[in-house]
Amino acid sequence: MKKIIILICFIASIQNAYAQNTTTDSLQAILVNTTKPIDRFTIINKIMETTGFSSGYIDTTSCIEMLKIAQQLKNDSLLATAYNWIGSNFGRNQGNNIAALEYYFKAIPLAEKAKDMRRLSSVYFDISGVYFNLQNNEAGLKYARKGWENLPDKSHPLYDFMLAQYQRGVSTYYILTNQPDSALRYSLPMTETSRRAKSLLFEFNSMHLNGAAYAKANEKELADVYFRKALAVLDSIRSTQGILRFGINYIPFLLANNRLADAKVQAVRLLNFGEELGINDLKLAGAGYMRQVFDSLQNRDSAYYYARMEAEFNARIFSQNNINKTQALAFNEQIRLIEDEAKKTEQALQRKQNIQYALLALGIIIFVILFLALSRRHITNTKLIQFLGVVALLVVFEFLNLLLHPLLERITHHNPILMLLALVCIAALLVPLHHKLEKWATHKLVEKNKTIRLAAAKKTIEELEKK
Repeated sequence: MKKIIILICFIASIQNAYAQNTTTDSLQAILVNTTKPIDRFTIINKIMETTGFSSGYIDTTSCIEMLKIAQQLKNDSLLATAYNWIGSNFGRNQGNNIAALEYYFKAIPLAEKAKDMRRLSSVYFDISGVYFNLQNNEAGLKYARKGWENLPDKSHPLYDFMLAQYQRGVSTYYILTNQPDSALRYSLPMTETSRRAKSLLFEFNSMHLNGAAYAKANEKELADVYFRKALAVLDSIRSTQGILRFGINYIPFLLANNRLADAKVQAVRLLNFGEELGINDLKLAGAGYMRQVFDSLQNRDSAYYYARMEAEFNARIFSQNNINKTQALAFNEQIRLIEDEAKKTEQALQRKQNIQYALLALGIIIFVILFLALSRRHITNTKLIQFLGVVALLVVFEFLNLLLHPLLERITHHNPILMLLALVCIAALLVPLHHKLEKWATHKLVEKNKTIRLAAAKKTIEELEKK
């Protein structure tokens, strides 16, 4: 808990220090001269938030470094944050929703263990977004509510930022399921929440969600008012998902109201954004809506042209998805190697501690046996020596097992049969040695007991003779 408090205080100090200049370039310049791992992690996280929340792009190299630092510091909250970004990388950059969910779910127990509610709620909201992308609306709603249940305290500086994500998720669900009145109960308050959070992107989202909800309710004038408000800030938005969602909500409204000229303008805007940002999903949506516009105008040649363009973009997306899958495999392998290295380091440390415990236990047992066998004052039961001898044998065997296990794994290539045979051979060498030592200790013990009894008898006889 102390580490988490220190981390939160440090993040707050970083935010205050860079309040006047939080551009990516300035943060990158600061990062170059930063060597302390926790400081690097915090600055990288700030850079990721700046770029991720504006453009949606998640840097793969930064994800790798964050995971390495988190593993190095053995901090559950940092690990949850790293896995959160890795999941977003798979989901947003590569369109690999399954891999995204895998890493999001890895982050949950770590955030729970660290009691990091800000991160826990963030992961749940990201999972909700993935399920909406997969058109599993019920699961999307389920995880949006889980995110709400785990919101950080209202005093947290990012409380409104997280609350806006909940309002966005639930209103999206009700719009997709044709429940506009329920959607408005969340999308309307989201506008004020976004302003408190000082997030233009979320405010933009709330505007077009309000427009979509009023459109579903057949409140055309109100829908148009909110869509125009969103349209006024559209040029300032660099989020691919935000632009795409706006187009998906607004252009069908224009087509349904036979505003073909406006629909054409917005479809062309999607195409241009797609070209500018290099995003095939935007170009595909733009081409599809252009086809619908020309179908409505009964311009078959132009409709056919955009239908072919739509098919071409579909093919590009399919091809890009295959490339993304290949890149995802390489990225996933990097993550696996980092995790394996962390596990090996942890196992080596645990083995070292176990060896120390075994040596300590063996030393105590040997001391007790020697004390009982060689002490000239106390009569001792031989069965106790035999029992301690068996315990010592087991401790020695466990000690050798811990010490030689890595070597045996390399020699036998993790073959369980060969490892078992090797351990049996070790036991076969230990048992005769144990018998010899036990026989020596027992012999010494018998001699000692005889000496003690003889001395006691002599003392008794002397006392009787004096009487």
